[in-house]
Amino acid sequence: MKSWENDFRYDWVSVTLHSLNSGFEVIRNKEDQQPWFDGIWQMEYAENIFGLAFVAAQAYILGSVEDVNKIRESAGKERIEKNKYYSDDPQSLPNGISRISLINSAANYYKHHDEWDKWPTNGTTKILKDAGILETTEFPLYEVATRLLHKGEYENMENLLAIISEWREHILSKYI
Repeated sequence: MKSWENDFRYDWVSVTLHSLNSGFEVIRNKEDQQPWFDGIWQMEYAENIFGLAFVAAQAYILGSVEDVNKIRESAGKERIEKNKYYSDDPQSLPNGISRISLINSAANYYKHHDEWDKWPTNGTTKILKDAGILETTEFPLYEVATRLLHKGEYENMENLLAIISEWREHILSKYI
């Protein structure tokens, strides 16, 4: 085992994403207890859970990029710009978009969309648009989840964890 093979980031992101799974259970329970809590309300709540999950995944992704670059530097190699890593996905989406780029864009959308007067033209919205998510999309983060995860698995954040940890292993083996 090489010293860089120990993924110390995995534990905290795993705990975070696992905790967010319980939010979906709360939504299901609330539906049973409150008749007014219909599908639209459920989606409003779920949208925030997805957003928080993507932000946690983004922190893991960015930290992984920094880990790989530090290992590269210690070996006398040059740093690589983060978007090169983001676009290097061992299993891109059918439309060719990297899952990692889409997760990063979803996290940026969640963090910044309330600041936008109108849908900006930037890297975040370009990737979302390429994935079929537009300014008019009612629940964009749910739509991101539907593109990343298998049908019926959208609420299982362990699947998101699998995507980002697989990607980390990929970039470590490819760029170190």
